[in-house]
Amino acid sequence: MKVLCITLLLLLVCSTQVLTLTCNTCTSGADIQCKTPVECEPTEVYCKTVMDGDQMDRTCEQFCDPDDFTTCCQEDEC
Repeated sequence: MKVLCITLLLLLVCSTQVLTLTCNTCTSGADIQCKTPVECEPTEVYCKTVMDGDQMDRTCEQFCDPDDFTTCCQEDEC
């Protein structure tokens, strides 16, 4: 019984939980507020926002390279 308890405890301590990022997403014109939360795929670790004039696109991305029009973050719903 002790071995079983120790084994279960070790399993719980050593197991990893995959946490996914949640991003506010939208495409130009589809959602003016751009506040639609979407759970990203496990490989998508960035929330990417592209602003071009009055057009805004927000997506979940695996890679993100910020520039004058693009911002990247790794927090939920940013």
